[in-house]
Amino acid sequence: MANETQAKYHHLIPQTYMSAWSRGNGTLRVEFKNDPGVIVERNKENIAGITDFHSIKVGMPICTQADADLIFASVSPYTVTYEGKVIQDTLELNKVFYDFDKWEITRTDGTPVSKKRIRHEIEQVKIKDIEANWSTKYENTWSTQVSIIENKVLNATTNSIPAFDREYIMKFFTALDWRGFTSNAQFESALSWLCHDIMRLGDIDIPEEDRILPSLKTAEEEMRHDLLLQYYRQYLNDTGVIYQAAMANLKHTSFHFLVSDGPTMFITSDTPAFIYKRPDNALAGLLPITPRILMVQGKNTDNDNSYYITHIADEAVQRYNTVIRENADEFVIINW
Repeated sequence: MANETQAKYHHLIPQTYMSAWSRGNGTLRVEFKNDPGVIVERNKENIAGITDFHSIKVGMPICTQADADLIFASVSPYTVTYEGKVIQDTLELNKVFYDFDKWEITRTDGTPVSKKRIRHEIEQVKIKDIEANWSTKYENTWSTQVSIIENKVLNATTNSIPAFDREYIMKFFTALDWRGFTSNAQFESALSWLCHDIMRLGDIDIPEEDRILPSLKTAEEEMRHDLLLQYYRQYLNDTGVIYQAAMANLKHTSFHFLVSDGPTMFITSDTPAFIYKRPDNALAGLLPITPRILMVQGKNTDNDNSYYITHIADEAVQRYNTVIRENADEFVIINW
C-alpha cells in the first residue's frame, strides 16, 4: 500500500516533538506522576507510544472498503459461507469476523481450506496509513519549524513579530491537542457522557482474546480508540472534526510566545497541547515548544497578523509548569 510504514511502536507524542527536551542520544528526564520527585531516564524511542495504536485491523468498524479488501485478500480465491449464505463483500466479512469459527471456507472444488492459516493471515494485516501520513504531513518538518521559532522569537528586539507559518503551526497544535494520551477536552467530555453515563459501555469488559489492543479492556475504551482513528484519518485528508477545529482556530486565534530566561525552564508532558482556564476564566491553549519557549493560543482580537513575545519571570514559569504537570496523564518531561 502506498505511503505505508513498517513502524510497530506508534508514538502518541511524536519523537520529533520530544527531541527539544532530549540529549543528543535521545535520552529524556522523566518524572511519573505516581512517583513524584523521582527522575528517571528514558529514550524518546521507547516512551509515549503504544504498539500498533494507529493501525487499522480486522474487525474494526471504521474499516473502509479499501481496508477490507486488503485485510481479506487471503480469502479472495475461496468461497466463504456464513449461516448458510455465501459472503463476497469484504465489508460484510469484516462485520461478522467476530464469529469466524462459524465460517466455512472452501476452494472452487468444494474442499475445505485451513481456517487456522487464513485467520493468521487476516490478523497479520495492519494498515498503517495514519502513522505514515502523520510523519509526512506534520512530524518530519517539526524540527525545522522549531528552529525557525527559536530564531525568530529569541532574537526578536521588540515584543511582537510578523506572524509566520501560522497555518502549519496551528495544524500541528490542533493535532497534538487531539493526539496526546488524553485527547481534546471537549471530545473526552462528550465521549464520557455518552459511553459512561448513558450507554454504560465502561461496564462491558472485552475478553482478552478479542481485544483490538491489549490496553483496550472495555467497550468504552474501544469506541474511543475507533473514533479517534477515524478522526485522525479524516484530518490527514483535510476533512472531519479535527480539521474543522483547526480551521476555526486559524480564523479566530493566534499565538503568544512566552520566554523563560532561567533558571527554571518549561517542562512538557504526555499531553503536551491542551486548553486550560486562566485565573481570569478565559480559555487559552498551551504547547511548550522548547524548555525556553511556551506557546500560548488565544483569541486573535487585534487581527494584526502578529505574534507577541513576553519574557516572563521565574515565578510565572513555575506557575505554568504546575498547570502542565496537572494536565499530564502519566508523566512529565523535564529539562536537563
